[in-house]
Amino acid sequence: VEVLDPSGRPVRVTGRGEVTGPPDRLVLDGRTCRVMGWAGPWPLDQRWWDPRRHRRLARFQLVTDDGAARLVAVEQQRWSVLAVYD
Repeated sequence: VEVLDPSGRPVRVTGRGEVTGPPDRLVLDGRTCRVMGWAGPWPLDQRWWDPRRHRRLARFQLVTDDGAARLVAVEQQRWSVLAVYD
């Protein structure tokens, strides 16, 4: 899964929870969907007290032109789809 900004660059989330550009396209299984609306990021800092199990990620909701809404997450600059709402 990739989330791209209007220039075609990957959207990143900084350590301060800021996005490097607005989500414009979602690439999923070789298919590209235009992002019609989005919300987030919602940063999560899980198990911060345990160095071995510590996780930092950010979640977004994306509504795309195929009529689906997706909950996506980025962790270590890798995107994944967590849920699909249609």
